Amino acid sequence: MLPKGKALFLLTIVILAITTACSREPERPLRVGTNVWPGYEPLYLAKDLSFYNETQVKLVEYSSATEVIRAFRGGELEAAAVTLDEALLLAQADGGFRIILVCDYSNGADALLSKPSLKDIKSLRGRRVGVETGALGAYFLARALDSEGLKADDITVVPLSVDEHERAFNEEAVDAVVTFEPVRTRLLEKGASVLFDSSRIPGEIVDVLIVRNDYLSGNREKAGALLRDWFRALEHIEKEPDDAFARMDARLRMGGENPKEAFKLLWLPSRRENIGILGGELEKTAEKLLSVMSENRLIDKTVDVRALIDSGPLKGLE
Repeated sequence: MLPKGKALFLLTIVILAITTACSREPERPLRVGTNVWPGYEPLYLAKDLSFYNETQVKLVEYSSATEVIRAFRGGELEAAAVTLDEALLLAQADGGFRIILVCDYSNGADALLSKPSLKDIKSLRGRRVGVETGALGAYFLARALDSEGLKADDITVVPLSVDEHERAFNEEAVDAVVTFEPVRTRLLEKGASVLFDSSRIPGEIVDVLIVRNDYLSGNREKAGALLRDWFRALEHIEKEPDDAFARMDARLRMGGENPKEAFKLLWLPSRRENIGILGGELEKTAEKLLSVMSENRLIDKTVDVRALIDSGPLKGLE
């Protein structure tokens, strides 16, 4: 039997240890913000396949890209899936993040749709065009108008978040709308016409995953695990497409063969392809975007593109 004093001392140590363990805050999951877009669905597919759970990764869905950007700026997220031009806009005010993954390239999944009576972009002169002005939409509209020598002043821009696109178009509140999948498919099924899509500007509409520097510096393994699960999800799409698209359509709500058709309008680079893109190609693409954005007064400051890109977490998967 231990002496009374020693036993009391040991009991005190045990109680302190238990108290400390109970009072320690639970580890916060990596919060990743997205809006609904097929190119981000591998994140949700990985969750559906139980590659991770909400104690590790918490996916936060917003109604629009504008809301994702607002939440990231406000510190509500450690990571976000955004378009490259949106990342550049974020960087001019706050460069405290890194691009660690290219999610996808859009090759037709983003589109300028109109009423059937409007046959070309020039016919938009004086018309109402709905667009999410605080995100990719403004850049895409500028590129579409420029292809036919039009400017934003030639049309009436109607600011719309993506969750308003379908309603506004169906109720004829706008004559045309800049939108993307899955809304693109639903509007085409109702008779909309494609005036311009991202296949006309190959390589320019790129989606990336950004992560805050302060999180990345202390959690590179966790960021790497998220990337590993992303590529596991891509592998599942390739090997078990029927199961993968059925799972993803539960969120996309496209129905039938539409999810598969939508993915044909995207390129989701492999890990090896990603390393190559992050190693140089993405920087060139970003510089081109900056030039176009500057010409169209969509960005105010220069951005150190090279400093934004970090291929380390991907290379760490080797």
